[in-house]
Amino acid sequence: MPCFIILGKLSDRAIERMKDAKERDAQAKKIIEDAGGTLIAYYYTIGRYDVVAIVNLPSEEVLAKVLIGIGKCGTISTETMTALLPEQMYRMAKGT
Repeated sequence: MPCFIILGKLSDRAIERMKDAKERDAQAKKIIEDAGGTLIAYYYTIGRYDVVAIVNLPSEEVLAKVLIGIGKCGTISTETMTALLPEQMYRMAKGT
């Protein structure tokens, strides 16, 4: 299953309501799982991004559905990257 890294910036509204963070995080996890995915890791971070999530999802189309579902909450904006395991990159480099 494809792996994606989601970088997120919390909105001012989300920061003002940090006491609700646990419930928001649970809702995001449910959206991912309902889409057939798995939340591998989730971190709050200090720096350019406020959160980093690593997820496995069936496809980029499902990823888009998940991001739309999470984005509807109005509490986060995201940037997403596809993640490849080293073995996947090695195979591509060999042309196999």
